[in-house]
Amino acid sequence: MIATDSDSFTAFTQARSGAPGLAYPLNELLPITLKTPQSGRTFALNPSLGGVQNLFNAGRAAIVANMGTLVTPATKAQINANSVPLPDSLFSHFDQTAAWQAIASNLGSGEHVGWGGAVADAIEAMNLNSNSMFTCISTAGNALFLAGQSSFQLNVTPAGPIPIYGLAQPPFGAPGATNALSPILGNDETNLFAQEYQTVINRSIQAQSMLTSAMAPAGTGGVANPPQYLDPVTTKLTDNPLAASLQTVARIIAGRASLGVTRQIFYVQLGSFDTHDGQAQTHARLLTQLGSAFEYFDGVMVNMGLSNSVTSFTISDFGRTLTSNSDGTDHGWGSHHFVVGGAVQGQNMYGQYPVIGSNQANDLGAGRLIPTTAVEQYAGTLASWFGLSDGQIRNVFPNFGNFGTSPYLGFMG
Repeated sequence: MIATDSDSFTAFTQARSGAPGLAYPLNELLPITLKTPQSGRTFALNPSLGGVQNLFNAGRAAIVANMGTLVTPATKAQINANSVPLPDSLFSHFDQTAAWQAIASNLGSGEHVGWGGAVADAIEAMNLNSNSMFTCISTAGNALFLAGQSSFQLNVTPAGPIPIYGLAQPPFGAPGATNALSPILGNDETNLFAQEYQTVINRSIQAQSMLTSAMAPAGTGGVANPPQYLDPVTTKLTDNPLAASLQTVARIIAGRASLGVTRQIFYVQLGSFDTHDGQAQTHARLLTQLGSAFEYFDGVMVNMGLSNSVTSFTISDFGRTLTSNSDGTDHGWGSHHFVVGGAVQGQNMYGQYPVIGSNQANDLGAGRLIPTTAVEQYAGTLASWFGLSDGQIRNVFPNFGNFGTSPYLGFMG
């Protein structure tokens, strides 16, 4: 999201003046109008986010401004004086990805519980799902976000759950090896490691069987195939990998009754935003995929009658710097995020949009924005909509109470 009032846009253009294609002309931006206007300020979206603009204008999307990893509210003066605790390893992809996904932003890359998984633990304790095996599902491999204390994540592909090598197909083409492997999995093991390994394998076999039969088909008679998007770089129609992942999610949601679940948390991924070079073209392609995928998935949920029951939202590691490094930008801190769905209090912005320009109150240097909204506030607001009580939320997120007596952001109905 870009502020387009005269002072803000002039400062934005000056900061990006050294990067070809990053100081977008005003007439190419996609204007949005907030239900709750901000005095003297106007806003627009990146030219490649047409899908998000459509959802926003329809009241089905909201924006959370200048959000990031925080332990407690922090001002520029406090940070410079080292008087407030900060998340470890700011501006590091690996560490900040972990900080965003963990239950507290200061727990670091050694943390093993994510806030999606912790919410799933609470749901399991409330007995809201009869089959916890299908609560946390990822289309992008293992993710800290879905890691819980008692809940576990299931990895899937567009074809369904990942099959067990050696059982789904004979090892080295030798059927006899499969015949030898199957009895081993049924043996009573005395070694604790072997017992747990056996439990995981057998659970995976069961999940594969159940999910394969429960998932709706792709395309005709099932979940509509996502449209191709017009690649802004090649100008050719191209398959959208994010939309394909969301189609898989929709196919699993369609089988929720057979799976015995009423609450599910999914993790999908769109990468390659680390654009120190060639940002204009790379971001144009990625943001087009993002907007198109959001619009496709939201339409599928509407058609399935689940408009108010499914909410999609973005997470990241950090935003990019406001200033450029000739053909790209560097690692920032605060960033803006989208929330989409029928239960979202849409066509509005939540949180505080920063003053744009060099050496402003939220500028830590080089256009690295100090967040004014914490990840835990975002997560807590979503967890409340998902069914957790205030007490449960404060138990799940140890820093939640650091952000006021009522840290909720209000973007969910």
